[in-house]
Amino acid sequence: MNDPSSRLREIPQVSALLEHPRLAVLLEGRRRSWLQRVIQDALSDLRRELLEDGGTVRKRDALVDQVVARVEDSYRELTNPAWTRVLNGTGVVVHTNLGRANLAPDAVAAMAAVAGHNTDLEYDLAAGARGHRGRQVEAKAALLAGAEDALVINNNAAAVWLAVRFTAGGGRVVISRGEIVAIGGSFRMNEILAEAGCELVEVGTTNRTSLADYAAELDVPGTAVIKVHRSNFSVEGFTEDVSLADLAQLCSERGRPLVYDAGSGALFPMAELGLPAGELTLDQDVACGPDLVTCSGDKLLGGCQAGIILGRADLIAGLRKHPMRRAFRVDKTTLAALDAVLSAYLRAVDRPPVPTLEQLGADLESLQDRAEKLLAGLAPLAPAGWRGEVVPGVSSVGGGSFSTAAIESRLVLWQAEKTDLEDVHRRLRTGDPALVGRMNNDGLAVDVRTLGDDELPLVIAAFSAAWTQAARSA
Repeated sequence: MNDPSSRLREIPQVSALLEHPRLAVLLEGRRRSWLQRVIQDALSDLRRELLEDGGTVRKRDALVDQVVARVEDSYRELTNPAWTRVLNGTGVVVHTNLGRANLAPDAVAAMAAVAGHNTDLEYDLAAGARGHRGRQVEAKAALLAGAEDALVINNNAAAVWLAVRFTAGGGRVVISRGEIVAIGGSFRMNEILAEAGCELVEVGTTNRTSLADYAAELDVPGTAVIKVHRSNFSVEGFTEDVSLADLAQLCSERGRPLVYDAGSGALFPMAELGLPAGELTLDQDVACGPDLVTCSGDKLLGGCQAGIILGRADLIAGLRKHPMRRAFRVDKTTLAALDAVLSAYLRAVDRPPVPTLEQLGADLESLQDRAEKLLAGLAPLAPAGWRGEVVPGVSSVGGGSFSTAAIESRLVLWQAEKTDLEDVHRRLRTGDPALVGRMNNDGLAVDVRTLGDDELPLVIAAFSAAWTQAARSA
């Protein structure tokens, strides 16, 4: 056993690495300053490994090659795009971890068009003076939702914060105990309200809240009310809830502002896509009479990440002037994408050509055909012992919407030895493009609802590469 000092003695010096032929090319010009930090990090990692390694002393030349290789790998990783395209075989249409809604080609083109050129983002061309950011986009959102006005900011969490902060003014905010929801990794409604500087007043119980519970708390001046759509969970059994319309009428009678967080706001009736009836669209939410309605732009609406606030013109005007509005504003590419999506809704005679709606509305016949095409392309490439078939499956909406809805779908299911399935699934996830499917006791499955016909060749190529790599390492 060698002592630590003898192992560390062979670590190459930074000066020697800076003169190494393979690194000298990378270190040219302005790259030198930040690459020196990468080299130092690689040496620190090596030092830690040698201290933890109780083996024999490694030769300096071998250690030099090891550090150089790590620096080259780091250079490639840092200078390549920070993300990988993913083929979504999970069946979760609005997959939060995979980027949520996909944009239609028109929206992608609109983003590209404004990204590479100057636009009249905040310039009134006719007046030759500063203009209002997002003016036309917000007008379209308001028109579609039947609201007096609208404001677009960066996401729904910010929309809720700003709406509550402005209407409550740091005072009391009444909320049903059953609507203090948690969404995603760190979004908790009670924490958002606390950060808005408001006193949270809980009414009712987890499963039962009545109109009288709200009414009992509305006599105190400076009180606002928020109602939250419980989109990512359901309460069943002995329950009682207050409708948005009834709560809006009560708040109007008492002169208290009501904010409604619609969550995944929809502009198209989801029941027409086979989803459970009873969910209101944004225009129905607004018609119920709340003062402000907030929603996401990148879930059921099918647009990009954004928060939309709809409602009374005087309140929206006040929100535009709020100091924090600037901190929450969106850039020109976001406005361009949202504008294209809203324009698609305005032009549509029936269902607009929005990928989220198209995936949710795909019929079983087309899904069966897509799955059979995929299996036909994969079957000749499958290793011995792998068995593939098209089977019924269940997709989900995702994005915290319709949490209990099960959408019938079609899967391409592969069965093999469990270790082989897990190995190939890992290789699929780490490919480029990556493919994320489902892995359970039934096998490795790919849900074709969340894959386009144009992506099937990529799925076939991904499986082929994963199978080939697994065979080579066996």
